[in-house]
Amino acid sequence: MKNDSKWSLYTFILLASAIVAIRFISTPSRVLTWDVFGYYLYLPATFIYDDPGLANTAWLDKIVEKYEPSPTLYQLVPAADGNRVIKYTAGMALLYSPFFFIAHWIAPLSGYPADGFSLPYQLIVSLGGLFWIVLGIYAFRKLLLKFFNDQTTSVILILIIAGTNFLHLAALDGTLLTHNILFTLYAFLLLSTIEWHDKPSLRAALFTGFLCGLIALIRPSEAICFLIPLLWNTGTRKAITDKISLLRSHPLHPLLALFGALIIGSVQLFYWKKFTGEWFFYSYGNPGEGFRFFPPYLGEFLFSFRKGWLVYTPVMIAVLAGFISLYRRHREIMPAVAIFFVLDLWIVSSWSCWWYAGGSFSARAIVPAYLVLAFPLAYLTQAITVHWRRIALIVAGLLVLLNLFQSWQFYSGIIDKERMTRAYYSAIFGKTKIDNEKLDKLLLVERSTGSSETIIHPERYSGLVVFENDSTSFADTTGALKLSRENPFAPGPDIPYKTLTSSDHVWIRSGVEVFLPEGYSGPPPLLVTAFHFHGQAYKYRAEAIPEPDPARGMWHKIEYWYLSPEVRTNQDNLKVYVWHSGETPVFVRNLRVEKFELKSE
Repeated sequence: MKNDSKWSLYTFILLASAIVAIRFISTPSRVLTWDVFGYYLYLPATFIYDDPGLANTAWLDKIVEKYEPSPTLYQLVPAADGNRVIKYTAGMALLYSPFFFIAHWIAPLSGYPADGFSLPYQLIVSLGGLFWIVLGIYAFRKLLLKFFNDQTTSVILILIIAGTNFLHLAALDGTLLTHNILFTLYAFLLLSTIEWHDKPSLRAALFTGFLCGLIALIRPSEAICFLIPLLWNTGTRKAITDKISLLRSHPLHPLLALFGALIIGSVQLFYWKKFTGEWFFYSYGNPGEGFRFFPPYLGEFLFSFRKGWLVYTPVMIAVLAGFISLYRRHREIMPAVAIFFVLDLWIVSSWSCWWYAGGSFSARAIVPAYLVLAFPLAYLTQAITVHWRRIALIVAGLLVLLNLFQSWQFYSGIIDKERMTRAYYSAIFGKTKIDNEKLDKLLLVERSTGSSETIIHPERYSGLVVFENDSTSFADTTGALKLSRENPFAPGPDIPYKTLTSSDHVWIRSGVEVFLPEGYSGPPPLLVTAFHFHGQAYKYRAEAIPEPDPARGMWHKIEYWYLSPEVRTNQDNLKVYVWHSGETPVFVRNLRVEKFELKSE
């Protein structure tokens, strides 16, 4: 579609400049942290430390100690042989790599250590993220202009970039996360798909397959991107006939696209094979996380005040109405858009951590799909009659302003990153200042990322003993339970979550007394607390006697607080027990477990 006006170009420049400016104003000194640390780790491990299999942990321990990328190394998972491998696939590392090599060249020249994590790496790789994001917005504009006039393109650029959580992710909390960079790749995938359908070529076929493979390499659940070229132009009988004719005329092109996808995907396959012994390795083995497809957490994902997509990104409500306009005006692409969106929404809302942690405003997992959702939104924009256009522009402008304001609230800590509730949202709506102490009780419970926990605001809770074995007050071991190699466990409660509480959390306080005989050596017994999903433990915590070298011939107390995790199902069961792995027998008594629930108001 030919466009004479340049308003969409000015809009692109304005939006891209705003993102870059905000990023520079708020640039943190450490960006290679949390999930990004896991995406990035392939590069220093391979090209600096010659240790992609993480066999030598000394260098990694030094990096963690010096730069503190996260409280725990959840980015690594054990392989079958006991060695650790990187949890995430390598796609993001490929896109970081040009900027990593630039930083690796600059670091020693500027007096910084060439260790992969000093300031030049942090800044230059972050600039690389901005590069991919700006390139994606440019490609997005180019894509829109193929279908819509300059005015509509400008409106959609503003609605998608400034009216959704795209802006916050790009400029503040997610410059190096997967979502905005996947947005860029989807833009090029759609351009390449359209190019092949307009004028089939080996280059377009290969590039389309390559992009699909790269998208899946970044986030395997995004492998549904293959549906876009597969279903493109299949919305009418004539379109299907024309597509079949194209495929018959170019039978090698689908094979070439598949070859392009396999070439890029083989990067991960060879890594897994070399360091796990398996061509396909499932790295999400933690039973505390996983998919629940039937049913997904769809209601929470869309409407929860915790992170609900349509609550915090209400401009996307228009997309649902826009599918009617898409069907009426460009039915040929309807299957590619609608089926992809439905499956993508189903998948991202099926993840057990459906709010995707705290580092993003609104539902960040759906951001790559904005490329596809731009079509129904744009066709709805075009369908609005002149009579309603002024009202629509006012509503759209207010929604963009609301998004910008709430993005600022999120960045400023007024909108909490993970603990939002309806009551708290109502209390802070439109506010620029709040009384944190007064409003804290309206939030969900605060969860620690550390290994130790202590109940917060105990006055809000009431306690109840859920397990207590026979007590004894003898100074010696009379009446106590003997733990040995033959009998290593002292069992405690085994209670389903739904029996423990009907609330979203419960505090557990467990305690036991342990007697170490004279001359005892070996590992001390552990007081274990964990939840179990299908028999597999998660949020496992085991504590020994707190003294580093406890006295022999006397009793010692082990006691600690434990906050229930975000359980997978209310059937998941709590187990508390004592485990003794040593050779020499020990004695335990007074195993006691209490639960603390919120008081009803």
